[in-house]
Amino acid sequence: MEPRQRPQQPQPRSQTESPPQAEARQERSRRPEGSGGQAKVRRGRSIASYKRPELVEIVGHVAELEPDLTDDQIVELVTRLLGCPEDEALLVGARLRYAVEAYREGTR
Repeated sequence: MEPRQRPQQPQPRSQTESPPQAEARQERSRRPEGSGGQAKVRRGRSIASYKRPELVEIVGHVAELEPDLTDDQIVELVTRLLGCPEDEALLVGARLRYAVEAYREGTR
């Protein structure tokens, strides 16, 4: 007989987590593992490790969850979600602005 496994408990929501962050976290937790075309977000990972299509996909998910955000607000939110190293701040901003622009072009 196999030992019983406990069902995974949802992680408690942080007191400092904003509603867009909470929604983005919940959306990621609803996605099945290993599903094709789903960009994986791991906090603290270098921005250089993300391919352009992954960044466009991440930006797109945030833009769909929060349609009232401006492009700058999307860049700011995704920057916080990714949690890339501080010394990459300029590169993170540039790559995410490009991703937002590419996403917007694809939705026109």
